[in-house]
Amino acid sequence: MNSHNNQSVEGGLIEEAVHVEVEIEDRIEVLTLPVSGEVELVEVIREKLEIGEDFHFFERGRDEPFKHHDRGRKHVRVVAHRCHEVKLEVRFEQHSKPHHFKPSTTVFKALQWAVSKHAYNLDPTNAAKANLILPDADAPLPREDVLGKYVKPGHCTLVVDLTLKDFSNG
Repeated sequence: MNSHNNQSVEGGLIEEAVHVEVEIEDRIEVLTLPVSGEVELVEVIREKLEIGEDFHFFERGRDEPFKHHDRGRKHVRVVAHRCHEVKLEVRFEQHSKPHHFKPSTTVFKALQWAVSKHAYNLDPTNAAKANLILPDADAPLPREDVLGKYVKPGHCTLVVDLTLKDFSNG
């Protein structure tokens, strides 16, 4: 048996590795795992990080539960969260509109929903200025972050404000 470059030959099969970035609560874990056809990748992640069945896995930015990556992919970003869904309550002026998202949904996607006709129906000028911000925060949520990052442990609801304030000048 020879071994080199993350590949090993076993019984004629070449076993490759996949790099997995797991966003779990307040931390990010980076793993290099062997690709195995017998075991779902999500089970290998659970075992390596000692994460119980109470956590749900989603590929970052996707709604379907994550089990295994597509063949040939070398890098996967997943979100592990106790909530299967996050109830996002977006407040604007004197209104509050709820919508359910997966914890792997990006702030950007939630913002798109909030400014759309499905929520507050902002005109294009205001929609372009809009941001989501935590109540009493002084900076908007980074658009590339996932909603699950901001849900407090033990809760599955996230309350944010839709703001049209200009944050570009600090």
